[in-house]
Amino acid sequence: MAEFEIRPARPEDAEAAFTLFAEWQESSYGQVEVGPEMHATKLAGADAVFVAEAQGRVVGVADVGGGWIDLGVEPSRRRGGIGTALLRAAEEHATAKPLLLTGLSTESAATAFATASGYSKAWEVWLMGIDLPAELPEPRWPDGVSVRTFGGGEAEAREIKDLVDLAYAEEFHDHPDSFEHWSRFMFEDPMFDANVWFLVVADGKIVAAALNWDEGYVKDLVVHPDWRRRGLGKALVYQTFGEFKRRGLPRVTLKTDSNNPTDAWRLYEKVGMEKERTYEIFQKGSV
Repeated sequence: MAEFEIRPARPEDAEAAFTLFAEWQESSYGQVEVGPEMHATKLAGADAVFVAEAQGRVVGVADVGGGWIDLGVEPSRRRGGIGTALLRAAEEHATAKPLLLTGLSTESAATAFATASGYSKAWEVWLMGIDLPAELPEPRWPDGVSVRTFGGGEAEAREIKDLVDLAYAEEFHDHPDSFEHWSRFMFEDPMFDANVWFLVVADGKIVAAALNWDEGYVKDLVVHPDWRRRGLGKALVYQTFGEFKRRGLPRVTLKTDSNNPTDAWRLYEKVGMEKERTYEIFQKGSV
């Protein structure tokens, strides 16, 4: 096999990096689920991005943010040491521990690669989905709250970001983005629509939110710890389902962790969602 070079990514590598990622999505999912804009934003917010170049062509890419490492290698170039070299470069630039890799449960090669690289399976992430039924329950809100959509403006955006960070702080593997990167990721994506961001307000403060993509995907559903176990999560789910139903969308999906401290997956199962895809998370090192 021809020699390869591992080097930091340059702006002109963006198209080739996305092509590799898109081809993997197509082969794994049957479609491209994450578009070039979101992919570019993810790489822009990474601590470091590396590519493998062979014969003047990008044949592999890896990025690291916090302890999370994503990498991909062109199928014809696998088993030649490129993946291992990319992983080592990413590991050296990780800014948090433990180190984490993600692989599809249906990809035995991903498990073998992670294990050979010193990683062990830690938990799972589930893609859950529901075909929206003809009739949906109306959301039931507790006393003392009101519900509205995102009005825009930096102050409100920062309040939402603070709530998201607080809700996810219980997850040991969470490393909050800067407000600037989070804003770009959320607001500049083509799927952003302020009218499907539902905010629950009590005493003038946002205490829960469902931040949805307009394609029928629940990006974040968060409830302030002081407001949990009052039905806000379930009400936000039905609010989301109802709006997407009115828009004529047939399905709603989301992702949730098997080790979520609030066992959010139980709520999603209660409202009729089912596990459709499993991502395995592999860990190296301790917190």
